[in-house]
Amino acid sequence: MDQYIEFGLVYGLKFLTSQEHLQLVFRDSDRHTKAFNNNSGWLMSQLLGRCVGLVNGEEWKVVREGVAHPFLRKSAASQIPLIQKHVSRHFDNLLHQGNLANGLLDPAEDLKMLPFWVVAEILYGDLSPDMIQDLERLVPLREELFRHVIRGGMTRFGFSRYIPSRLNRLLRAFMVEWKSFNDKACARARSFDPPAQIVHFHDQVAKGSITSDNLLHTLDESLFANLDVTIGGISWNVVFLAAHKEYQNRLKDELAAHSKDDTEYQMYILKNSTLLAACVSESSRLRPLAAFSVPQSAPTPRVIDGYVIPAGTDFIIDTHKLNIQSKVWGADGTVYRPERFLGGEALERRYSFWRFGFGPRQCLGKHLADAIIRTLIAHLVQNYEMGIPDGLEWESNPNSWISHPEMRIQCIRRGV
Repeated sequence: MDQYIEFGLVYGLKFLTSQEHLQLVFRDSDRHTKAFNNNSGWLMSQLLGRCVGLVNGEEWKVVREGVAHPFLRKSAASQIPLIQKHVSRHFDNLLHQGNLANGLLDPAEDLKMLPFWVVAEILYGDLSPDMIQDLERLVPLREELFRHVIRGGMTRFGFSRYIPSRLNRLLRAFMVEWKSFNDKACARARSFDPPAQIVHFHDQVAKGSITSDNLLHTLDESLFANLDVTIGGISWNVVFLAAHKEYQNRLKDELAAHSKDDTEYQMYILKNSTLLAACVSESSRLRPLAAFSVPQSAPTPRVIDGYVIPAGTDFIIDTHKLNIQSKVWGADGTVYRPERFLGGEALERRYSFWRFGFGPRQCLGKHLADAIIRTLIAHLVQNYEMGIPDGLEWESNPNSWISHPEMRIQCIRRGV
């Protein structure tokens, strides 16, 4: 059996690393209980404690139903033109204001805010200059708060709220400004035809279907919390393609064959049977965004390798061991080979690849995340040739809670 650790009668953990065990545990993941505040304590509870990704049971079902629409697969497909608009605009700005004009791209830093502005427009509609300034002011404030969440310490305990600290002043300022921004954004968006998603979300609060904390924390999750997650997925994809030019060329040919009209292109972007999708998955396999999954417990006992794991025991996935070292990947598990995600192999291995979770409860934003990542990669491959400078080490940013590369790649505009 894989590692099972028990600390007296207080706490139990089961680390999962095999496909068979994952199927047994996650077949009813919609009935699982996610760790309270992600086991991260009081400060986490103030930012994300009631978001759709962390609540459980009936509350999760109600909140998910109330906020799901913009993240559904059909909705993600309809947003591809908006994503393309943002991608083109972002790269135009990089050419005029960044190092891209010199043929260099820092995948994590230079592309960091792109998914943020895409999701912001999906949620709030077209942003006014004042709204853009408000969000730009909130981003560093929210980033500093979350660094304290990850660092832990005293902020894990509820009594820390009473300490007259700079951190608590920052937290109060953020919470007031975040609520004010969303209230103003909702009032503005009611004049749109059709109204932006924020209006529907606010109406759910007015009806009593979800709470104000459910709304504000889920919006925070969609924008701020997932900023690091999405850019982690984007940036490692760019690095792997830069290191494997043969896949750039193959992707360029595949894109040319599916770009004849907008409808075909939208269908292509969201298909999981393409080389583009396979490249994205293979990058995520080799560079999982987090070392371990969010702890969650099953509602009933599970029998694994003859051992009875009691109900309420937290299960955690060792993502590196599962994604890279699992025997199903064969002798080349450490090698970048996107073809392993094409054909029948992919279905057989679905419980050996952690990315959006397993079973009925998976990441709500997975379709939109894929639409953003694939559209961006498509733009890069069509318009730029990427490479890794000789001798450049693949460094990760040690200050990020999500795996991000810390490096500059060569990125030369095609036809120039």
